[in-house]
Amino acid sequence: MDTSFGALLRRFRLASGLTLEALAESSGVSDRAIGNMERGITSGPRARTVEALADRLLLSPADRAALLAAARAGRVTAGQPGSRPATPTPLADFTGRAGEIDRIGAWVTGATAGAPSPVVVISGAAGIGKTSLAVQAAAKWPAEQRFFVDLHGFGKQPRTPIDVLTALIQAVDPDATAIPRDVAAAAVRWKSLIRDRPVAVVLDNAIDESQVRPALPAEGPAVILVTSRRPLSGLESVHRLLLDALPAQDAIALLAAIAEQPTDAGDELRAIADLCVNVPLALRIAGNRLLDSTPAELIARLASQEHRLDTLATDDLQVRAAFTLSYQQLSDVSRRLFRRLSLVPGPSTDIDLAAVLLHEPTITTEDAVDELVDLSLLQQGADGRLRFHDLLRLYAASQLEDEEDAGEQAAARTRRDTWLLDTTILAGRFFEPDHGTPAPGATLPASFATQAEAGTWVRAEAENWLPVFRQAAAGGNDQRVVDVAEALHWFSDTWSFWPHWEDVYAASARAAERLGDDRLQATHLGYLAWVYIICLSDPLRAVEHARRALEIAERVPDTALVGWSNYYAGWALERAGRHDQATGYAHAAVAALRRAGDREGLPSAVILEALVLIGAKRDDEAATLLHDTLDMLADPATAPPEHIARFTEVTARAYLTDIAITARDWTAALQQADASFAIARQMDYSPTRDMVTLSRRALIYAELGRFADARADLNTLDTLLKEAGGSVFTAAGGISDRVTTTQRLLAEGSGP
Repeated sequence: MDTSFGALLRRFRLASGLTLEALAESSGVSDRAIGNMERGITSGPRARTVEALADRLLLSPADRAALLAAARAGRVTAGQPGSRPATPTPLADFTGRAGEIDRIGAWVTGATAGAPSPVVVISGAAGIGKTSLAVQAAAKWPAEQRFFVDLHGFGKQPRTPIDVLTALIQAVDPDATAIPRDVAAAAVRWKSLIRDRPVAVVLDNAIDESQVRPALPAEGPAVILVTSRRPLSGLESVHRLLLDALPAQDAIALLAAIAEQPTDAGDELRAIADLCVNVPLALRIAGNRLLDSTPAELIARLASQEHRLDTLATDDLQVRAAFTLSYQQLSDVSRRLFRRLSLVPGPSTDIDLAAVLLHEPTITTEDAVDELVDLSLLQQGADGRLRFHDLLRLYAASQLEDEEDAGEQAAARTRRDTWLLDTTILAGRFFEPDHGTPAPGATLPASFATQAEAGTWVRAEAENWLPVFRQAAAGGNDQRVVDVAEALHWFSDTWSFWPHWEDVYAASARAAERLGDDRLQATHLGYLAWVYIICLSDPLRAVEHARRALEIAERVPDTALVGWSNYYAGWALERAGRHDQATGYAHAAVAALRRAGDREGLPSAVILEALVLIGAKRDDEAATLLHDTLDMLADPATAPPEHIARFTEVTARAYLTDIAITARDWTAALQQADASFAIARQMDYSPTRDMVTLSRRALIYAELGRFADARADLNTLDTLLKEAGGSVFTAAGGISDRVTTTQRLLAEGSGP
């Protein structure tokens, strides 16, 4: 049991049922001073102070004597000339990090003389709990075998390597004299002292590799734990541990322990942890705040982004100050990038938008990013995207406000908005029948070599371009809204499960109406009808928009637009099960699109006619139309562009598969399913399309008795469903019904 003064004081206070503030008020000792004592910052307070605390705590004579003795021991240790550096006591409320403790334990177990000395580098952002973890990991050694040196790496005067070695030598050998002032000689002296000693040394808060390298022994039972905001990647043969925020449950448990509240305090503690983004330093401050405020009051204060960083501060613990120490280490360019990354609308971005905000070439931006990542002020994932948590974002925003004038901020925002929407238009145009080119003068530092790369960009950056698009719509920039939505029309077919297409096309339909352009309005009402048919499974709502589009298209007049409007109306009615009403619209769509020579729309309209026939149980006639569609797609005289032809062929073969399934012609069904799947593999990835195809093929395999193949497709389907959001998509294209039938066949034919 820990018998240090701080641990005893906390134990006695909790036993008395007093909060820190209550003890402070009744004893006359400030709450800050008591907090410092309990955390081990003040290890040997004066006897008069201890007596005042003991009186208020109503301690027994034995407990009072123990507390006074612990205070005396703390004063002696702190005051001894040449005494070893004070090692912080492991926190009584240390919470979580079990996995990290286990990893460190595995790395350092078995350290012996003659073997390489284990060195563990614990890195991570300010306030993430590096020091607490290192001290906790070292606590398995007896107190006399633990040594701790604060390197002041991010302070005004970081310790020099010779200062570090001197402190360590004096810690191990308090009687040491004539310590060399030469680093190499001092390093030899230090390593000779610990060559055969099983000690744990914490070198805390290193600024760089040179500060700690001389102190790292080559071999022996000594274990070295180094903490730093930098990864210290120049150190060789070390174990590395990059700390992230705490898991949610551990964060709540830490809050509860500090605030002396039950862990089942529920949603309020969870909300506070979320606002602290599970960062231990912020959680510790919030926990202390809870000692003198209610959870609801603290949530209200933290919810204000303008005041959150100020709320997360006490006399000796400050989130803002911790971040500032790292920020001050940056070059001017990196500081500017850090500040302006607060202008990224979403939670992450790529290097191109960072370069736009910085207003520097990509190579300069990459160097600045490296510096930010090195100091743990920014994270760069395996996907290359850049992100930082909300507290760092708030700090960056406050620095932006303090250090850049309104004109500089406005210019950065304008560059951001222009670039994001221009690049979205460029990317979307890769999917148009006639691939267009960027508007003259567009600022486009990003380029796309392939359609697949363009699609990847649109999906990844949707978290950024969509807020800017919404802002353009709210600001009445109608032509801009229409241009973006129009450019994304063909792309949207490849990402139909995205939940925000309604936002895009409802905004563009309203914008087109305000522009007074009938052709645009009819077009975008058609796109909105598609959203309700495919994305939202609300075909009757789609019928309203499609009929309105048709009414406007007929007065333009525009034959192709009339054809498309009929197509959307017929498609919506077919999806609603109103096959008789859909028939006339389908025929009208085919006729109009054929007259217009619309290669992109005509095959889809013919497929719609086939669907209406399937609904009327006229499968043979439907199959004829679907084969006619395949011929149309294969004929250079009638085929649309290749990527649209592939998409349409996948659709036609999918319905031919359904017709064969209905006829129980499993061989033909498998032939069409395999062909559909093979073509889909050549296209931009669409989970919905793949899930529908896999559910068909799994059923066919089960009917053919190919149970292993059926299970393999079901397993792949299950993975896709989980990745895409699970049950949201199970009804799409009859997936759920086919999976249920397949599972029954598997159970009947070969066990579950």
